[in-house]
Amino acid sequence: MSVDLYHILNVEHDASEAEIKAAYRRMAFKYHPDQNPGDERSEERFKEVTHAYEVLSDPRKRRAYDRLRRGRSVSSRRRSFENLGDLFDMLNSVISAGFEELGKAGAARRGADIRVELDVTLEEAAKGVRRDVTVPRRRECARCGGSGAEAGTKIRRCEKCEGKGKVRVEQGLFSLMRDCAACLGRGRIIETPCRRCKGRGSIKGTELLPVDVPPGVRHGQTLRWSGKGQPGPARGKAGDLVVEVRVENHDLFDRSGQDVHLVLPISFTEASLGTKVEVPTLDGSVWMKVPPGTKSGRVFRLKGKGLPAVGDRPGGDQYVRLKVTSPEDLNRRQERFRGRAQRKNRSEDHEGLWGKVRRIFE
Repeated sequence: MSVDLYHILNVEHDASEAEIKAAYRRMAFKYHPDQNPGDERSEERFKEVTHAYEVLSDPRKRRAYDRLRRGRSVSSRRRSFENLGDLFDMLNSVISAGFEELGKAGAARRGADIRVELDVTLEEAAKGVRRDVTVPRRRECARCGGSGAEAGTKIRRCEKCEGKGKVRVEQGLFSLMRDCAACLGRGRIIETPCRRCKGRGSIKGTELLPVDVPPGVRHGQTLRWSGKGQPGPARGKAGDLVVEVRVENHDLFDRSGQDVHLVLPISFTEASLGTKVEVPTLDGSVWMKVPPGTKSGRVFRLKGKGLPAVGDRPGGDQYVRLKVTSPEDLNRRQERFRGRAQRKNRSEDHEGLWGKVRRIFE
C-alpha cells in the first residue's frame, strides 16, 4: 500500500485510541493553517492528518483499513484472494470519503475549531460558573466583506476543479481527493486579492465570549459551542469553540468522581468525650456530631454534600475522616473540655475516665 495512515500520524500500527488522539492533536496543532499562514504544504499536511485521524479513530473504519493493510478479507470467514478487489473498492471509498467531504461544498468550507483551556476552582465546578474567555478568533475582513477580493475586481470559477476545490488523483491502489493546485482548494480564482486580508477573507483578532460551565463538570471534560470557532473560507460555516475544563486542586478537599473527601483534625479530648465539630463543605460549613470514644481514622458520611448529579451520574457525598491529635498547648476549646472533665470527676466516687483526662492536662 502506498498510503499508510499510521505513518501520517507517526504512530505504530498497534497504537491505542489515546495514542492516536494525542498524535493527532500534536500534529494538527503543528500544521494548522493559523500557525502557518500562507504555507500551502502545511495546509495540505493538516488535511491529511485530519483525515487519517477520522479513519483511525473510527473502530469500523480502522478495522477495514487494518484488514486491507494486512491482506486479510472483510469478513471473519476465509475468502479467496480474487475477492480482495471488493475490499479495495470498499476501503477506497472510506479513505476518499473524508477528502470528498472537505471539498463537497466547493469554496464555502467549514472553519476550523478553536480549542482553549479554562481553569476553575472546585467550588466553581460544583456550583457552575460563567466565565468570559478571550478567544483568538478570526473575523470577517471589513475591507472585502469576506470575499477575499479587492472591491471592483472579479472572482471567477476555477476551471480545473469546476469550482469544487478538489481534484481526484490516482495514488497506488486508491484514488484520493486533493486540493486543486490552481485555486488552492478555494474553488475560485481571485484575480486581485484584498490588500488587507491577502485573499483569506478574514483577519486575526480576539473575541471575549461568555462560557457557561455546568455544575458538576469533571476535570478534562470538553464543552463545545457550535459556530463559535473560526469563520469558514469564502463565508463558509464557522467551526466550533471547544473548551477543555481544568479543575484546580483544592487545599482541603480531594475529589473522587462526584464525591469529596476531607481529613479533619480533632483533639484527643474531643474524640474521647464526644463533641460537635464545624465541618467545611463545598456549600458552606455544617455541624457534625462526634460520639464519645471515636478513634482516629473513623470516616463519617455527609450525604449530598459532594458534587451535583450530571447526566446519568448521581450526586456525590462528602466523606470526613477524623484525625485525632495530641497538641502540647491547650486552646480555649480544650480548656472548656478540661473544666467539664474536672467537674465530672468531682461528682464521681472513683477516678474513671475523667480523672485520666484531667491528669493528661495537668
